[in-house]
Amino acid sequence: MSDAHVANLLRVYKSRYEALSLDHRIAHVTIFKNHGADAGASLEHPHSQLIATPVISHQVRERFQQALNHYDEYGECMFCQSLEEEISDRERVVLMTEHFVAMELYASPTPFCTPIYPRRHMASFGDISASEIADLARVLRTVLAKLYHGLGNPDFNFTIRSAPAEYVGVKHFHWYISIIPRLTRMAGFELGSGMFINTVLPEAAAEFLRNVKVELAAGAS
Repeated sequence: MSDAHVANLLRVYKSRYEALSLDHRIAHVTIFKNHGADAGASLEHPHSQLIATPVISHQVRERFQQALNHYDEYGECMFCQSLEEEISDRERVVLMTEHFVAMELYASPTPFCTPIYPRRHMASFGDISASEIADLARVLRTVLAKLYHGLGNPDFNFTIRSAPAEYVGVKHFHWYISIIPRLTRMAGFELGSGMFINTVLPEAAAEFLRNVKVELAAGAS
């Protein structure tokens, strides 16, 4: 897809997100994409999904509680603090633009988990501006292309982790896109211990993806 095509998809995401967030019956809106059988995709054609639920899951509430605890203790958004540190260090940054940063997590549960964060503090995906949508389209397409060409078209999930309607405008949470390639399988140790084994250092993963020349790879194919 072109950047413009991806931007149109993001505008659809935002339109549906905003409409459903206004519905008093809806507590949380989840936008996601499954690519490949290992990621749970049951249809072969490319598609995204949106599910709106009348409850906020325990996992989502726990994520928000951790963010709130950090804000209460340090007086700043933990995502903004982390972004500032990562931008200064640059070692785990895959791609950075005027509005967004794609990077490898310092303690990633699986290889090549690549979140994309807005550089401007926003709790809700619904707060994204027109210029940010255009920029995000290019970043999302580029990161997915790097994964496609660099890792041989892996199965993956991505989801937009955004504040539920009741948390819109809060200072302690920061929405982002989480991209998770399905390169490993959860097995007995992970299920039994709750700990994950990742044999790829985030610094090595970031350097590898930085060096994947997307346009050259696409042209060569």
